[in-house]
Amino acid sequence: MPPSQQLLLAATLIFVGAVVHALLALKAGAWKRARAQFSLMALGFVLQTGFIYLRGEEVRQCPIRSLSDILVFIAWSIVLLYFLLGSSFRLSLLGLFTAPLVTLMQVMAFLSGFAPYPPKGPINALVELHIALALISYAAFALACITGVMYLVQERMLKRHRIGGLFYQLPPIQGLAQAIQRLVRLGLLLLSIALGISFALHLPMTKTGHVVFAWIVWALYAVISLLMWKHFTSPRKTAWLAVIGFILPFISLWIVTHA
Repeated sequence: MPPSQQLLLAATLIFVGAVVHALLALKAGAWKRARAQFSLMALGFVLQTGFIYLRGEEVRQCPIRSLSDILVFIAWSIVLLYFLLGSSFRLSLLGLFTAPLVTLMQVMAFLSGFAPYPPKGPINALVELHIALALISYAAFALACITGVMYLVQERMLKRHRIGGLFYQLPPIQGLAQAIQRLVRLGLLLLSIALGISFALHLPMTKTGHVVFAWIVWALYAVISLLMWKHFTSPRKTAWLAVIGFILPFISLWIVTHA
């Protein structure tokens, strides 16, 4: 196994450890003292970053051209946004919900395999930026999905009057609804910039599959954002839209990379 994949395997195991540690801390009622989870997430992020660097050295370009590399890049972006936005949204348990998705994506990357890239042509920095911003926007949509799951879990607890350790660590349910809206808008903004770059590059939609699906994803989240902004949906439906909406960009990765 190449050193890059060894780092990725270690990162995956670290994220599994973060989930297990968080669950044990919640069960013991010691979540407020569970600083180790943040450290585990940070260590996993460092290992992910090391993988991306070494993988880039292997393929001699930004590793965002194959399905496996794209999955890892989105997983890395999810953790990055977790550190940048989690505290500002006061989502104390976001790591517990984030780590399983990141783990799943990295396991899927291993199952897809890390094949060598074909010989590279001239690298256009704007093309790389266009792809990277689009993938980071998908990470924002993924975090909106995760936050939607947190909302639905808390709502279910309230309805069933199951007030326990997990419930007390979740932020106010109204805060979760607001966080979903902000994450959807952030993802939409980043994807809009990425698509704006595609216009500047004159990328033909009919010949560039990822641009076609990026526009479809943009249209979906533009509608979702409009519904949220105009309050046409309840907070519960907003959470479901964020959860179900992420299915499209997730599936589009397979369609684009295997087209």
